[in-house]
Amino acid sequence: MPQRKIPSTASPERFIPHCFLILLMFTGSSLGLAQTQWQNLDSSWLSEIMPAAASFSDKAGDPPVIRAYRSAAREEVIGYVFTTPDVPPEELGFSGTIHMLIGMDLDGVLTGVKILHYDESYKSFRGDFIGDSGITSGLSGKSVSDEFRLGVDVDAISRATISSWALARGARNAARRVAEIYLTRSDFGIDASYEISALLEIEQKNWEALLAEGFIKEFSTAVDDNSVLSFSVMYMGHGRLGEMLIGARDYSNVERVLSERGAEGNLLLLGMRGSTARLQQRRLALAQGGEIYPSTEGSIMFAGTGSAGTLSGSASLAVAMVMDASVDPQQPFRVVYGTGPVGNEFASRDDVQYTMPPGLAEFLFGAANPAPNTAMGLAQDDSGPRLAGLLALLVVGLTLLLVAGTHIKRKFTRG
Repeated sequence: MPQRKIPSTASPERFIPHCFLILLMFTGSSLGLAQTQWQNLDSSWLSEIMPAAASFSDKAGDPPVIRAYRSAAREEVIGYVFTTPDVPPEELGFSGTIHMLIGMDLDGVLTGVKILHYDESYKSFRGDFIGDSGITSGLSGKSVSDEFRLGVDVDAISRATISSWALARGARNAARRVAEIYLTRSDFGIDASYEISALLEIEQKNWEALLAEGFIKEFSTAVDDNSVLSFSVMYMGHGRLGEMLIGARDYSNVERVLSERGAEGNLLLLGMRGSTARLQQRRLALAQGGEIYPSTEGSIMFAGTGSAGTLSGSASLAVAMVMDASVDPQQPFRVVYGTGPVGNEFASRDDVQYTMPPGLAEFLFGAANPAPNTAMGLAQDDSGPRLAGLLALLVVGLTLLLVAGTHIKRKFTRG
């Protein structure tokens, strides 16, 4: 009797959803592990980016760092190791942040950089294009005082400028924040302390006070019979100052565009209100010494919507303007908006004179910074050493008198 065949219920199609689920779970687990590598560091990575160290501490401090020691006895610290997620804010690449492990010696020089994780969309067809580029090796040996400019200080990754910028600037900024806290006696630490203290005075002032002191100048122009465009002019040619005025994110974007365009020079910030859509960049110019210097292609760039920094609430659009090299920012100059006909825009104009306040000019272009113990405005008290010197002289004088008196007494006794 022929055996009855029982239909199989285990068709290949039924396994497809299960296989997909298993694959998804595996992929998700791997992705989650990769994203948290900065929290679970392999000890070999520490030696890789700080080869001169013989031992390392646990992560501690604010911001959290790993101390690198010259010997296993852990008596002499020779540097610090840290991850960029521990030192926010991180720079945004094309699709997200780039997690890095960084080593830095006590002079503020990077000893190594290792990529821990990134999710840039280019990985889907270019593979590990950041790791394969060798860009991290170009960061080793860079000082926190360097600018990390693409194409100048650091070679950019081909067809990945935004990712290159995020990596270079992210490494620089994280290292600078660590240096500000842990390398306070270094040249960079002393300068940073002075700059932070000086800018804090500006940051604590409200808009009206900055207007009254001339840090901000305002003017308006009629763009038609019913519309007015108002400008707030500020000097922005310094990294910390720029971040204070428009926020770290927008200032980073300005610097990235400058780097891409290869533009250099002093920066002005123009905050705008009113009919900002009617702005015509070709009508912007600077004037000094009877000469007009119209803006050129690439000298004007978007600087945010006035949503962060000192400018917050006082502008709906901001642009950064690279000043013509012929204009001396330490001398009075005028910011101009031409109102003349096309082709002769500056036949008539609205403008305002900008003179850099003395305090800001001294901060940006002045003499050398104060000594370490006066960087925060504290005068050195030398009364202790001076008093000790006077006491020493007094003791020497009394001793000489005593010796002389004894000598005279003996002479008269013998006589």
